[in-house]
Amino acid sequence: MKSQFKILLLITFLIFLNQMTTFAQEITVSSTFHHSSYDKFQNNFGYEMGYNQFINSKNRIGFTFSHSFNNTDYNYTFTSDADGTDYYIEVKPKNNKMIFSLNYAFNILSNEKSNFYIGPKLGLAYFKVNEIGTERPINENDAYDYKSNYWKSNKIGIGLLLEYDRKIISDNVSVFFSTKPEIILYSKFGLLGSSDPTVIGFINFNLGLKIDLKNHK
Repeated sequence: MKSQFKILLLITFLIFLNQMTTFAQEITVSSTFHHSSYDKFQNNFGYEMGYNQFINSKNRIGFTFSHSFNNTDYNYTFTSDADGTDYYIEVKPKNNKMIFSLNYAFNILSNEKSNFYIGPKLGLAYFKVNEIGTERPINENDAYDYKSNYWKSNKIGIGLLLEYDRKIISDNVSVFFSTKPEIILYSKFGLLGSSDPTVIGFINFNLGLKIDLKNHK
């Protein structure tokens, strides 16, 4: 499935290269905030760069690359299956999330100054986990430090794009705000001995600028 998704991205990109001289294009740059249901990536700040290819005045396909960082300390408790002991864990993360995305959006507002886009998105995500943790049995003084440093790669995500833009300087420069709820398949179903969730939910917010390379109005 992952190989088929990569092939789909490549074919779509090649089609757009062939159409670039005909249809309008724009680039986007934005700051991002990602809130997650998983502590390792609970509050990520970062940036996103994108390219949109217009099929006509109403529809477009977009490609984006997003890179965000989570340095928010977190803690949790768990009970050991081996001896039934309760543990308290404190974690200092320096984790990264990178995702390459493809979206198809429909403009449902479209006037001289503003647009509102809605549509599905697909993504391929890469997670870098880099953490230092302290583990201690509850009601005991002993503590143990540990480090985690590994990648979670080629994780497929699906979501929804909602985006509003408004021209601010000229017909070629717009400010935009978007929100993109999504779920990412993080680990295999039924994987034994792992505390990682099978699916992670994200709600993503972007605020940035668009620059038209060719005016599509």
